[in-house]
Amino acid sequence: MRVQSTPSGARNSIALEVGGQRLRLTANGNERHLESLAALVNQRVEDIQRSAKGAPASTQLALVALDLADEIMACRRKVEEAQREAARAVAEAEERARTVEQAARVAISDALAEIDRAIAADEALLASRASESA
Repeated sequence: MRVQSTPSGARNSIALEVGGQRLRLTANGNERHLESLAALVNQRVEDIQRSAKGAPASTQLALVALDLADEIMACRRKVEEAQREAARAVAEAEERARTVEQAARVAISDALAEIDRAIAADEALLASRASESA
């Protein structure tokens, strides 16, 4: 695989060899990224050539495309499952937070009630002492 690029404004003219086919592309893409994509496809073509000897190049490229599409779908399924798992984890965390918040509200309410009782007892004691001294 050879990559030739010549700047053409913001776009590059890139020559790639993919699966034995020379391609000339005009793209905004990163040249190294395109090289790595072509290398991936070429490696897959070589793998297919070993297992599908004698198959025409078009069949080999179709098999590579199907293999890559299968991988993409598997990755999408994994991403969707990870998103569902993340949503479940967020929902569980929100539920735990609501439970903790409710427990905190109860504890605060109990503490305020205890403070009110202590204040009332102190006021009663003060009133009792005031009446004794009068």
